Amino acid sequence: MLKIKNLTKSFGNLKVLKDIDLSVAEGEVVVIIGPSGSGKSTFLRSINILEEADDGFLKLDNLEVNLKSKDKDDIYQLRQDTGMIFQSYNLFRNKTALENITEALIVVQNVNKEEAIKIGEELLTKVGLADKRDTYPAALSGGQQQRVGIARALATNPKLLLVDEPTSALDPELVGEVLKVLKELAQEGMTMLIVTHEMGFAREVADKVIFMDQGEIIEIAKPEVIFTNPKNKRTKQFLTQIY
Repeated sequence: MLKIKNLTKSFGNLKVLKDIDLSVAEGEVVVIIGPSGSGKSTFLRSINILEEADDGFLKLDNLEVNLKSKDKDDIYQLRQDTGMIFQSYNLFRNKTALENITEALIVVQNVNKEEAIKIGEELLTKVGLADKRDTYPAALSGGQQQRVGIARALATNPKLLLVDEPTSALDPELVGEVLKVLKELAQEGMTMLIVTHEMGFAREVADKVIFMDQGEIIEIAKPEVIFTNPKNKRTKQFLTQIY
């Protein structure tokens, strides 16, 4: 499904991703944990080229991309095949919940407006917000905005969902409603890469957990191994501090 080889990324003299290799099977949920500044979000953003990797190779189903010498067609196709859920929602403030979902369908994919509205309404129902179709982001709670963000990411029917700390901007009482939607997607077989600090959620939904530190994958294992008997000393130290 997804194969990444030798992904590297630097900001100036700081190497933030160091020859990352990863394979993700179709329907697999991979959760990435690690300290702030370890490269987790940069890794996700490099997959759909929101960040320009310095080097590396990516294969998503039949699409093969050399991240160093990619072209516009590669970028377009990658973004068609991946959905991105951001920490801070990234909704259009001047568009309703429904319009936020239908915008890419109409403008980028040339879906006719009637069909786009039908898709948007179905997705709002899926995330529990059918009654908010005409509401603007300013009148939605953070949890509701993030659920609109999830619906928007699903609108193009992506093969892979990239989820970057979806609850980090939320008040604690709103976290559950977002995690509930993501758990349902996991149960439905959506392939996901999720960066999160919610360890209980990671333990519950992940098929495997990655621990990253200083731009490297330190350990990959099933959640029951990572959380109860990690092999790497750095992984143990991190989990002891936060879990």
